[in-house]
Amino acid sequence: MNASRLKIWLLELRAPFFTASALPVLLGTSAAYGEGIRVHLPYFFLALLGALSLHGGTNVLNDYFDYQSGNDLLYREQKNPPFDGGSPFLIQGILKPGEVYRFAIILLALGAAIGLFLAYQRGWPILLLGALGLFSSYFYVEPRLNLAGRGWGELAVGLSFGPLSVLGAYFVQAQRLALSPFMASLPLGLLITNVLFLNQFPDLEADRAVGKTHWVVRLGRKKATQAFILLSLSVYLLIALGALLRLFPLASLLGLFTLPLSLRTLSLVRRHYADSLRLRPAQALTILNHLLTGLLLCLAYLI
Repeated sequence: MNASRLKIWLLELRAPFFTASALPVLLGTSAAYGEGIRVHLPYFFLALLGALSLHGGTNVLNDYFDYQSGNDLLYREQKNPPFDGGSPFLIQGILKPGEVYRFAIILLALGAAIGLFLAYQRGWPILLLGALGLFSSYFYVEPRLNLAGRGWGELAVGLSFGPLSVLGAYFVQAQRLALSPFMASLPLGLLITNVLFLNQFPDLEADRAVGKTHWVVRLGRKKATQAFILLSLSVYLLIALGALLRLFPLASLLGLFTLPLSLRTLSLVRRHYADSLRLRPAQALTILNHLLTGLLLCLAYLI
């Protein structure tokens, strides 16, 4: 494989968004460390690789199914911003549908194989958590179930990149489940749900045209803006309550430092929810907020 071909496949993976799957693994591992549990680095890196494989497989598979449905073609015709729609390589004929599908299955199989190994080494709950994640990965836009198109996509993403991944990474180290990492995973799950939710605003017409009726389509942009505000503020309410009730470390209040960033995002969304071009800064800020708040929650356990 030459360098240009390799670059195409790396772009197809949409690797810059891998923070969504890396952060929950880091948070679950940090929670174990904060409880005085000795961190096994080989298991940490395996859990990280497994999470990235499932995430990459989901991204590639979504491109395949959206291309098959004609969804991505509509995205390109409407010139949506780079946060939305899929990669252009199928539409441009650079990659073929068959090879994209096979690549996705290889990535999902790698993630499943790592999950099986970790379940064998550390305990069966990993099998259950991983199976739920794998189910969401494959059927997110797969036509027969199409979780995203039936209004379950937001929940699937929030659970997969929140409680399922955090608890899985925690269990790999601690070999038990606990309330603290579960509660800490909820703000992280809401933050990544917000990233997905806002990225669906510019996609509304294209998604509606192919029957992809996620909640932004169902509510319309104006009402979805109110839902976005509610989700955003719920993150900080959970952090404050969880820290004050000692459900996770008091230092988790560090996560409140990103509240001004969130309020800036909310202001942009309220003003520009119907303008895809002017909404781009808000989309970028939502991704940044997920990253910074997640890192601060990890830091709270580490200190």
